[in-house]
Amino acid sequence: MRDISIIVRTKNEERWIGHCLAMVFKQQGQDFEVILVDNQSSDHTVAIASRYPLAAVVNIDKYLPGHSLNEGIRASSGNYIVCLSAHCIPRDTDWLSTLRHNFDNDETLAGVYGRQLPVSFTDDVDKRDLITIFGRDRRLQIKDYFFHNANSMLRRDVWQQFPFDAQITNIEDRVWGKAVIEAGYHIVYDPDAVVYHHHGLHQGNKPERARGVVSIIERVDEGEVNELPESLRPEYANIPAVVPVREDLIEGSLEERLLVRTLEALRKAKYVNRIYLVTGDSSLAARLGTEEINRHQIPGADQMSLDDLMGKVLEIIESRNDFPEALLYVNYDYAFRPDGLFDDLIRDALYNGFDTIFPGLLNYGHYWYRNGGGEFIQSDPSMKSRDQREPIYQALYGLGCVSAAWVVRTGKIVGGKIGIRPINDSKSALRCRELGSEMIYRALLDHHFSDKAQKA
Repeated sequence: MRDISIIVRTKNEERWIGHCLAMVFKQQGQDFEVILVDNQSSDHTVAIASRYPLAAVVNIDKYLPGHSLNEGIRASSGNYIVCLSAHCIPRDTDWLSTLRHNFDNDETLAGVYGRQLPVSFTDDVDKRDLITIFGRDRRLQIKDYFFHNANSMLRRDVWQQFPFDAQITNIEDRVWGKAVIEAGYHIVYDPDAVVYHHHGLHQGNKPERARGVVSIIERVDEGEVNELPESLRPEYANIPAVVPVREDLIEGSLEERLLVRTLEALRKAKYVNRIYLVTGDSSLAARLGTEEINRHQIPGADQMSLDDLMGKVLEIIESRNDFPEALLYVNYDYAFRPDGLFDDLIRDALYNGFDTIFPGLLNYGHYWYRNGGGEFIQSDPSMKSRDQREPIYQALYGLGCVSAAWVVRTGKIVGGKIGIRPINDSKSALRCRELGSEMIYRALLDHHFSDKAQKA
């Protein structure tokens, strides 16, 4: 059994592996072995590494970071485990002993990680990250679980209790750090254990990598990273609903019934604090218990686009010394609106930072459109099965569209960062006017709500 086992993960690292191992085998005064964990390299990585006295080469077919480390550690014998990236090159010949000395007389130390420096040609983003994150001061981490295993050492007995998560695709080191910190161990950052690391922590801030990292962080630290300051939470939002009403609305008609049902849904919403009816009937808002915006005070309202109408409505609301952060546009012509949709839209808008969010009906169909030259073009030429295709979304603005006030002021209700809440039920897209026959629509409506009553 050796004192230290060094685990080096590789995949097509022929540019770096020789430099890495050359410095590893120059380390002074330490009893160590090196285990190579290779993920089907197609270049000369393994051949170059084999020039050095490796204890073992472990071959894996599918790379997951925690899984590859666990497999390497299982093939090793050391009491202390070093995790070293193949493209990390130790700067000094006492790098290994510097890591090891941290464990002397410290039984509650789970792991130590060292400093990472860029090389001269490191990408500017990565160079910035390495220099700012890996500073010159030693740190004892009792609550902070940040741990970076590209240049690190940990105790085997701690790993036996807390192996690396073998399923996740990123930040297995920080997930491990959180587990050991919560178990009462601590972590040390030692800036004297230095390696050169050419691509840095975030690999040029590639969006796909960032998404993968963040998705795991959100699961691991949900209580912190998915929170909002109190004043930004939905229950404190100033988001009124705006419901334009047709001039020819007849009292007691199906259309009024739909309006009343829509207002009932809005009143049940926890995050809608006011309801404005845009109507030319001064008695309607009072009769239905809402606030009124008089259509006759908006010249040309009947011919306006929805974008322009909402802009004028916002101006009127703000002239009343009320400054909403967003407006919720609602068309009462939709009867089959999913329960709780208004709150869902507002919650999604605030927690995800969407400037506009609306429902979208999922559609996996095949569509064609005519281009400028009059030719028909497929929206998706793939003939794959439904479960292998990305859907398109039919925008259902009238079901409920949350638009930030700044977007509405630009003359649009859709703009900025867009969110779409998927809707699967095709009935949600049905509108009273488009069905044509009031008798058919009334039958559908009555059947729909009687079904819901029976289920309840």
